[in-house]
Amino acid sequence: MPKTKRQQRQDKGQRAAIYARVSDKSQDTEDKTSISEQIGDMEAYCEKKGLTITARYKEVGPGWSKKRPKFLQMLADAKNGDFDIIVCWKSDRLTRGMYPAAALMEVVDAHQIGIEAVMDTIDMKTFGIMAVVGKIELDNFRERSSMGKRGAAKQGRVPASRLPYGYRIGDDRRPEVVEPEAEIVRRIFHMYIHEGMGTHSIAVQLTDEGTPSPRSKKQWWPSHVHYMLANATYTGVWVYGKTRWTSTEDGTQIRDQPRNTWIEIPVPPLVDQETWERAQKLKRQRTAQAKRNTKVPYLLQHLLKCGECGHKFGAKASWSSSNLRNGKRYRYDRPSPLRYYSCNGMQNYRFQCRERPNIRAEQVEEPIWSEVNRVLQSPDLIVAGIETLSPEENSGLVKERAQAERDVRDIEMEENVAIRLHVSGKITEAQLDLQRKFITERLESARAKLDDCRARMVTGTDKQRLKETVLAWAREVGQGLDELTFEQRRELLQLVVEEVTIDGDNNATITLAIPIEHELTPPESVAIASGVSTPYAGRRHSRTHAQLGRGLPPGRLVDLLSI
Repeated sequence: MPKTKRQQRQDKGQRAAIYARVSDKSQDTEDKTSISEQIGDMEAYCEKKGLTITARYKEVGPGWSKKRPKFLQMLADAKNGDFDIIVCWKSDRLTRGMYPAAALMEVVDAHQIGIEAVMDTIDMKTFGIMAVVGKIELDNFRERSSMGKRGAAKQGRVPASRLPYGYRIGDDRRPEVVEPEAEIVRRIFHMYIHEGMGTHSIAVQLTDEGTPSPRSKKQWWPSHVHYMLANATYTGVWVYGKTRWTSTEDGTQIRDQPRNTWIEIPVPPLVDQETWERAQKLKRQRTAQAKRNTKVPYLLQHLLKCGECGHKFGAKASWSSSNLRNGKRYRYDRPSPLRYYSCNGMQNYRFQCRERPNIRAEQVEEPIWSEVNRVLQSPDLIVAGIETLSPEENSGLVKERAQAERDVRDIEMEENVAIRLHVSGKITEAQLDLQRKFITERLESARAKLDDCRARMVTGTDKQRLKETVLAWAREVGQGLDELTFEQRRELLQLVVEEVTIDGDNNATITLAIPIEHELTPPESVAIASGVSTPYAGRRHSRTHAQLGRGLPPGRLVDLLSI
């Protein structure tokens, strides 16, 4: 009976390939499982068995995946007949899953390749079954590990390797503040909110100053700053379990987890809630006003608000028009777009708050610019509003302020109730998002009203200083308004106009603001009710000049409640 190819190779002496693997680099430093220890044991095994080593494969990678470069190279070399037997330290070094086991078995069966292990015995008849069992054991280990981490998180310990910049994990696994880094975090928020700097400018300045970055290097990137500004951990809560990493043959997949499975771990806050919310609001404003997101210029973009439904007016443009001739509609492109402002309440939520959702941009921009121009060139109108303030007004404002504070607390409680309903499964995530959107709009309005109440509590001493400051500012700004370009007008309106409210009859209420000095009290902005009634009247809440002011110093703003 003729000998098989394998028997013929055995007569000449078997050629062996040794394969060593660890799951991660940390295991390579362990004495018993390091790659060097595995190779030493396998070389001694081959020498004892009389095997000639013709190939060595060393790898750091997960055993559940077949997409390991050295593992795939070994299978390719086996198909080419480069060796007769594969030697591993233990069977789980070759595979800990069904898919790599199947790929391995397909090659060794087709090419009559043997498999041997130093530390255990491999039975080719049950090798596939053992791979399945190994996969189950691995999944069980992951589940136990996940349960252990969640248990630690519930006890306030950090089940992770690191925390955001500004924190470290203490000896008891509880979060601690790294004060030098915490000061940098606070400074970044201050630079972004009060100094009007963007993420790129902040990154450049920190790099130029040699400030250590989150990666322990001197180079700061805008992404570092952006991540810090968006990280709610700095308000005092670090969340564990928002995502789950799942290992598949296509790679690691990150899946979002339900909100009711998240675990909150208290951490020392680095910024207060108000500062963080101001940063988020400013980020949204800057993103919306960025030139890359504004293809067609609008003078009042993000400033118009519907007085009937409370939603903002969006900007939209049409680059084509159509005509109906002889019963047939003809469409043609326009050289310049038709610009509109459209009520989002009607467009997105089907509110019947207006007769038509769209307003031609020219019909609202020119009158409002003219009115703002008139006020800025007539400082006496503003001073007259300041004169109407009397000390007696503050007594009524105390009650109004107390009511505004209660309104803010009630709306915040509504948000907490909505979250609890979602956690208990009584409302869906989509319903929660919709409710929170309406709650956020109401909360911003309530907080704005509270700011007004605080701002309008002006003392007699403040009034005189206020008049002098406003007069100086108005005289400076009022010069040369007629010569401004469209973009310069837009920047000025973004600076001095908080919003323009338009009612159902298209009458507008303008909200203006005037900068004042830091020394004026109270600590918020100062509001002025002038008592002048025009088709365009309004108010404005505090915002620093450096955000939009092209070199103007940062300062609080004066509200003109009725211009």
